[in-house]
Amino acid sequence: MMRTAWVLLAVGIVATSASGRATEYASPAPAPTFTKDVAPIFFESCASCHRPGEVAPMPLLSYQDARPWSKAIRQKVLSREMPPWHADPQYGKFRNDRSLTRQQIAAIVAWVDAGSPKGDDADLPAPPTFIPGWQNGEPDYIIDMPIEYELQAEGEIPEQNFYVKIPFAEDRFAEVLEIRPSNPAVVHHGGAHLVDLPAGHTVVNGRAIGPDGKEIASLRFSRRGQPSLVELAGSQKLISFVPGRGLERHRPGVAKRLPAGKYIQFAMHYQPTGKPEKDRTRLGIWFSRTPVTHEVLTMQAGNPLATSSVREPIYIAEGKPVPLVNGRPDTPNIPPYAENWSLTGVTAITEPITLYGMSPHMHLRGKDLKWVLTLPDGREEVLLSVPKYDFNWQIHYELETPIKIPAGSKITGIAHYDNSIRNRYNPGPDKEVFWSEQSWDEMYQAFMEVTIDSQDLTKRRAIATQPQQKQ
Repeated sequence: MMRTAWVLLAVGIVATSASGRATEYASPAPAPTFTKDVAPIFFESCASCHRPGEVAPMPLLSYQDARPWSKAIRQKVLSREMPPWHADPQYGKFRNDRSLTRQQIAAIVAWVDAGSPKGDDADLPAPPTFIPGWQNGEPDYIIDMPIEYELQAEGEIPEQNFYVKIPFAEDRFAEVLEIRPSNPAVVHHGGAHLVDLPAGHTVVNGRAIGPDGKEIASLRFSRRGQPSLVELAGSQKLISFVPGRGLERHRPGVAKRLPAGKYIQFAMHYQPTGKPEKDRTRLGIWFSRTPVTHEVLTMQAGNPLATSSVREPIYIAEGKPVPLVNGRPDTPNIPPYAENWSLTGVTAITEPITLYGMSPHMHLRGKDLKWVLTLPDGREEVLLSVPKYDFNWQIHYELETPIKIPAGSKITGIAHYDNSIRNRYNPGPDKEVFWSEQSWDEMYQAFMEVTIDSQDLTKRRAIATQPQQKQ
């Protein structure tokens, strides 16, 4: 009851001023302690990043770790900067929601305001255990980037592509994937994609070499000449690495396919740090343990469904349709000083699908992104709203319960960009912004992970349960 009393007394701290200070707060008695009240919060919501070898600047696994940072922690949790979670709580429920509750924030603030007492060691729960280097434990199989890439100290580095043949004799399915750079500080973003190696091409030291002996900058995923379950549009993207994202857990029975005979393309965008650096990214695979009924497809709002007979994408910039050039959108550039420039993508749902998650990807002018479902009867539902997009934390939002979406619906991804002086991350408000890979350029990717209900693998072909043993 005593603990309940101080939590109730501290509820007022959720009303905060612009500076992040509590405007209403009554000091509870007795004060919460690290061992009894704060450590469980850190272990559950913070330790996955705040541990040795991860992206956070300090661990939070012990009182000695946390005590020197207590005032900074108070400020960050009050402002809800930490743990990073940018979904508007009005919309949707997500199974990977790592935001703190009002009671948890109250506990941390009360602990700091009481002088950050340690408490009784007997109250300390067992710290979480992690497999070094992986968030999901030891993978069933690991595919390494074929070489260690050496970065130059300065200058612009074009996208680097490395290729590894999938080492399986038959198609396999991954329920969990993790892409992990050996040196995250130099990776702006990266990804693992499926591609074909055209006839006459070879791979030498991880690079694709054409018949003329010259390196090919990038290969693209291709089909086998006819529609197939193996190569639906959206199956070529396995997983992305961006700040805050690099692990994806799919539901039992749905998975990403790793087709035999194809190549994995490590598409890496590096940023120099001012000194020579190295990286060798790895792909961790955990195979499906149950029969797979549907293949997970990754697409973005604006592009058509993989099975749709209509193949043209639909994008709208500042209220005007974006023209297509050779079937691709010719998106206008963002003008200088534009404060709320809009770009919208619309996907028509031409047959029933199941939606599992969404994730935004923009660059430094990205301001907000929202996914809206319009049902056949005209009713609208906000699936996810990210009102304050943060380039440093690009989270994949996994729905708590997958959503069945009927044919005749549409999903709209509505993004805004801030190229004004109000945007503190803007490297050049006086400049026109182009659409490209570099951070000072822009991108629009309102990603969605879906399965198409009609593409039931158990009805179309027999899929064996993946074996339990490691490879």
